[in-house]
Amino acid sequence: MTYFGDNLYTLRKRAGMSQEEFAERLGVSRQAVSKWERCEAYPDTENLIAIAKLFGVSLDELVNSPDIESVLDSNDGARDDRYGKVVKVKRGIPLLYAIPYPIIVTVVYLLLGFLTERGWAVGWTLYVTIPVYYSLIDCIKARRLSSFAYPVFMTFIYFLFGMLYAVWHPLWVIFLTIPIYYAIADAIDKK
Repeated sequence: MTYFGDNLYTLRKRAGMSQEEFAERLGVSRQAVSKWERCEAYPDTENLIAIAKLFGVSLDELVNSPDIESVLDSNDGARDDRYGKVVKVKRGIPLLYAIPYPIIVTVVYLLLGFLTERGWAVGWTLYVTIPVYYSLIDCIKARRLSSFAYPVFMTFIYFLFGMLYAVWHPLWVIFLTIPIYYAIADAIDKK
């Protein structure tokens, strides 16, 4: 017994796609998608592979899983890389991508600017943390220290302490730690 029709319907609905949108992405007719979901017809192998890839499930899960919802809830989720549409909300670290960090930085910058004496002058350095934030997520997700934007982080530290405490001259030495960081990170990543 195949569960393909029900699974396709569930996956398409979770992705928030209409039959027309889904058909357009695959390059087939809406009628074909309707027949697939009602198990009146089945896609060819090429389309089956494309559907599984689109929703981030295996062919076996797509065709044979009696409960595709539990499959989606038990794995890391799926993302349609070609179109950037999230099929399901991912748990854990990928959820951190959903946090509107640039907006948070902007709000904090405005609050610092309006509420503190030197907020406008110093608060802009928070914008340097945006690539640091996303590279930290990538670093943790990939489990590779070398993917962390360490030079950008050092730039943030340099600007922040330079502007707060006027220690520009002696503080430049922190940039000398960049090659040391990457040498250590590469050694750890190889292990």
